[in-house]
Amino acid sequence: MNAIATADARAATNPIFNDNKFKLGMFSQNASMMQMTTAPEKYVPTWEGTKQLARIADTYGLEAMVSFAGWRGPMYGAPKHRSHREFDTFTWCSAVAAITKYPAIIATFHTQLTRPAFVAKAAATIDHVSNGRMGLNVVAGSSKTAFSQFGLEIEDHVTRYDHTEEFMELVKKFWSAEEEFDHDGKFEKVKAGVSSPKPIQQPGPPLVNAGISDRGKDFACRHADIAFTHMRGTEDEWRNIISGYKTLAAKEYKRQMQVWTHGYVVIGDTEAEANDYLRYYAEQHADQNWIDTWVNELMENATELRPEQKINMSRNWAAGGGYGLVGTVDMIMDKITRLSRAGLDGLMMTALEPVKMVERFSQQVIPEMERAKVYRTARIWLVIHLAIIAFSIAAADFDSPSESSIIIAAPMAAMGLIIDNTTP
Repeated sequence: MNAIATADARAATNPIFNDNKFKLGMFSQNASMMQMTTAPEKYVPTWEGTKQLARIADTYGLEAMVSFAGWRGPMYGAPKHRSHREFDTFTWCSAVAAITKYPAIIATFHTQLTRPAFVAKAAATIDHVSNGRMGLNVVAGSSKTAFSQFGLEIEDHVTRYDHTEEFMELVKKFWSAEEEFDHDGKFEKVKAGVSSPKPIQQPGPPLVNAGISDRGKDFACRHADIAFTHMRGTEDEWRNIISGYKTLAAKEYKRQMQVWTHGYVVIGDTEAEANDYLRYYAEQHADQNWIDTWVNELMENATELRPEQKINMSRNWAAGGGYGLVGTVDMIMDKITRLSRAGLDGLMMTALEPVKMVERFSQQVIPEMERAKVYRTARIWLVIHLAIIAFSIAAADFDSPSESSIIIAAPMAAMGLIIDNTTP
């Protein structure tokens, strides 16, 4: 099947809709929250570091760069602690969009800490800056610390999702409404609402959501293009988690969705080398105060865990959270193969030293993914991406919608056949 010709129309500009069986991206590079360690090599966001990562994403065709939104770290009484270092998500995403050509640029935000009119306008702006590569990671609210920055109390679980439902319906209305509109809802009010320009992507930029509870999962399946979730347990358990989202979206809401996870990556020439490096920063240099504060922030009751469970939890947060891809290239490739086999569509990567890790991953792991036919050559996708944009611009010169559709659809289909012939 030619996925480019039949997939979401937003595939014309946004690579998260390409037909790579397993997609790749970077997570939280605007912030320093993911590796809770005192190791001096730990990544702390700078603009120069951002530009290096953006160059790598373009060079190797990574599908996404996803920002983090915390506003501050959880360490009270320590204003210079590295956990507080974070670039604003929308501003950072707009700047990254301006210096990249390929990856999707995904801004993370908390619905209760902003307003639909702002999010709709900011997202449309970044969509134009990126030429149709913007996405939104919708957070229904999970951090009391973030809310305290705004003098607000976090809403209870049910209320925050009710609020987020209303919020996102308004964002979509700002993206679609051609006339002014009013809204008098339970959580949001709008008078004479209008937003221009509209996003390049229609019906709007893709949405990401990390809902895990039953209510959160339902929200993700109803609204999101990508569910962002945890992979724990066995391969069969992964498969059940992933199919749970996709089945609910298909049966209840007649829509398709992707499921991604995030994980820390440590690559070594040998398994021992990789494990030694992990042990160095995640155990010997674990920032235990940071870890304990963060666990409490998430309301996880560590006192009920067995001693060995506490150690594993501590190292996981110090390591970067999420699923660990640690070992040789072959070992990491084996894990990716099993994740893909379970139905996972993508991985957002973090690392203690992300520039070094992503360079090595792109040079050593991606070729193996290409040979396994779960990832296509990045350069082919970049050529296709730029060619489709060029055809789209040319189509704008036609007065007839049918003429412009033919101009765009024909080369897309043709390039899809070319891709099939060049798959490793």
